[in-house]
Amino acid sequence: MGFKIQLKKILTGLTVPQEYCCLELENLGDRLNVFLTLKDHHSRLDVSTSHLFLGYNPLIIGIPFKESNSEYHRLDAAEEVCLNLVQGNFEENFSWKGFPADKRSVARLNLRKIHKKVLGDDVVIFYEGVLGEHEFLKAIHQFVNHQKEKLQSRPAGNVGLPGNLLDQVRIAYATPRIISVITISDGALLNMFPTDLHGPVGDNFYIGSLRIGGMANEQVELYKQLVLSEVDTASCKQTYALGKNHMLKLRKSDQFLLSDERSDYFNVPLPEAVIRYRELKHLDSFDYGIHRIHFYEVVNQKAVHRDRFTLAHIHQYYGQWRMDHHQQTTLFFR
Repeated sequence: MGFKIQLKKILTGLTVPQEYCCLELENLGDRLNVFLTLKDHHSRLDVSTSHLFLGYNPLIIGIPFKESNSEYHRLDAAEEVCLNLVQGNFEENFSWKGFPADKRSVARLNLRKIHKKVLGDDVVIFYEGVLGEHEFLKAIHQFVNHQKEKLQSRPAGNVGLPGNLLDQVRIAYATPRIISVITISDGALLNMFPTDLHGPVGDNFYIGSLRIGGMANEQVELYKQLVLSEVDTASCKQTYALGKNHMLKLRKSDQFLLSDERSDYFNVPLPEAVIRYRELKHLDSFDYGIHRIHFYEVVNQKAVHRDRFTLAHIHQYYGQWRMDHHQQTTLFFR
């Protein structure tokens, strides 16, 4: 480790060089589990793989439940919940903000209910972040980094996250988030742009979030159908580079790196790095903060390559925590 890196580690607690770090989803072991708890009740629900990250300003988390779930009505009646991020199983051994908690939790999120949506046999309850606390870095390093962030200017178009909101988002990205590529087409022209604010609800429905006012959002609402492709981690640089397309019009297909295969149902071009895809039909949406949260019906889904690794990313704070705790972690930088 060079002197500059050592000095940065001493001052900030960080050696991971980028805020968001790409990885191969299937090869990330020893993940944090996410347990939901309620005030004045001792049950907990494992929502590690079911919860959906749908917004960052404010933080928006969606959690699908079956109405037949014995815990559903208790959850529906609760105005606030807590998410505990724990290595291993949850053990209730103290109280945090009135919620049952585990002292070993690396992070906790206090959420309040804002919306509910029925999709087939599932009900999705949506929550807004109230408060987040984590121990990915030591308190002194969190303080130093917070002061440093106050002095930094953000690139044009980036949304600054004030106060505790940035820590809430860091916690949300301690669960790997799949970076997919959306394709929109009018039959002649197309657009492709990445998204990580999305996820399935059962086999037949899907939810995705786009920024209000962006051309990507307008295109989804205009054409009412899209293809969402999960892509190979090896494409991380070109996939991130598609981010500018959120504010661009549809263009000729020669402006994109495309697969030889097209989607089965909509006959839409697919990104060159596609692993699997879903063809989605737009149903409706609701707005919250800067986000428009869209609901889709899954028309078709297909695996294209079964031997490749899915592109996802985590926040550098969680990446650093894993390295500091000697957990095998291979990160890809852009």
